[in-house]
Amino acid sequence: MAGGTWRIQNKVRPGVYINTRGDGKPVLTTSLGRLLMFQNKPLGWGKKGIIELNVTSDFTAKTGHKNTDKELAPVYEALKDAETVLLVNDFAGGTKSTASKDGVYTINAKYEGEQGNNISVSFAPSPLADGATTQDVTVTTIFGTKQVDQAKITLPLANAEAIKAAELTKEDQLEVHNDYVDITFPEGLNAELAAGGEMPIYTTIFNGLTQNATTVTLAGGSNGTNKVVDDMNDYLENEFYAVATTAGWDESSNIHKLLVEQIKLLRENVGIKVRAVVPNESGAVYNYEGVSTVLNGYVLNDGTVISPNIATARFAGMSASATPDQALTYTQLDDAAEAKPRLNNDKTIEALKAGQIVFTTRSGSRVVIEQDINSLTKFTSTKPKDFSKNRIIRTLDEICTNTTQTFETSFLGKVSSNEFGRDLFKANRVSYLSGLESQNMIRDFDPNDLSLAQGDDKDAVLMDLYVTPVDSMEKLYVNLIVR
Repeated sequence: MAGGTWRIQNKVRPGVYINTRGDGKPVLTTSLGRLLMFQNKPLGWGKKGIIELNVTSDFTAKTGHKNTDKELAPVYEALKDAETVLLVNDFAGGTKSTASKDGVYTINAKYEGEQGNNISVSFAPSPLADGATTQDVTVTTIFGTKQVDQAKITLPLANAEAIKAAELTKEDQLEVHNDYVDITFPEGLNAELAAGGEMPIYTTIFNGLTQNATTVTLAGGSNGTNKVVDDMNDYLENEFYAVATTAGWDESSNIHKLLVEQIKLLRENVGIKVRAVVPNESGAVYNYEGVSTVLNGYVLNDGTVISPNIATARFAGMSASATPDQALTYTQLDDAAEAKPRLNNDKTIEALKAGQIVFTTRSGSRVVIEQDINSLTKFTSTKPKDFSKNRIIRTLDEICTNTTQTFETSFLGKVSSNEFGRDLFKANRVSYLSGLESQNMIRDFDPNDLSLAQGDDKDAVLMDLYVTPVDSMEKLYVNLIVR
């Protein structure tokens, strides 16, 4: 009996012909939990561009700082709720710290910046046993006072017989690499023996590493110039994230306004439904549903004061991780004891009317987000009051993003633009929207609320969709009647 796979039904021999493949449904990606953050000062370490961080990251190796250092205060606060922080570490210039010993080794820091000047490397030869033909050298890398890496290199004794026995080749070139330094040794380990029966280059390396323990400190590293503001538009348009924030930047910086303007462009002109969170003690007016602003901060249980521009990172992380069926109104900050500054009732109402995120203190030393709103305060027929609620915007953004991804991956260029093709797309969307209804994101959905028609061009499809997003309970009005 014959068998195998098939493309068309043209087989001659009787048998079973089986194609094994996936069902063709694309895996749609989600940006939930991903926060784009712009570093306000050069870190003095780390790769140029995006440094991806989560709670389990090796912060020292990636940023040159502990996660609790003040330089990373916004990142630390954001990661209490965000799954991933995409930290923009953009700079121009800068130099790597180095150390070298002529003819023996050259050490270069992994990245440019002053933090590389805190690196030291020690070379410790092991005791030479009787009859040994090799000697080990332990190479230890220290950042500040902490050992961050240890490696061992093995050298044949620096005499002709041991060198010959080792059969050294170019592939045996000595190197040590880790997250902090690159250590290289001169080439020439495989050179022909000199007339005197030695390898001059190799012998220099051996003698330089095995005679005495040595510790060297790298020097000469310098920071580059921060280019975050210059290049932020490229990161905003090309990275994959849910929310972007300028937390940590002084409020006088123009970067906040630039972020808001770019988010508007991405949402309105490019179709990328991302949102922004910016600090706003000054009460700047943005009036846009894709932007939330943070007015105040809070005090942690241990007494640490979190300023408004750092508290912005906390709300940004929470917002990036919030699902469309979730509102952050009255969400408690478990590690906070009181809002700072504390606003009275009138000030709180004033802030909410201005579209600001406010942290408030409730009974029992609880700190909560007063209301999950954005900066939209001037309502129109096309942007009603519902658009000021972040849960509503997350739901609408979810529908837009999923529709875009589905069309691009499963229909664009693949399905005919005729009634049959439109019916296929409608069936897909009806199934999706019915799922949203079951998840309490929208309500009262009827398939008749979705219609598709031929667009102006032959390859165009016009879709009209009516949805009713679900909001969360936030106000309770009670008539308590005593009989």
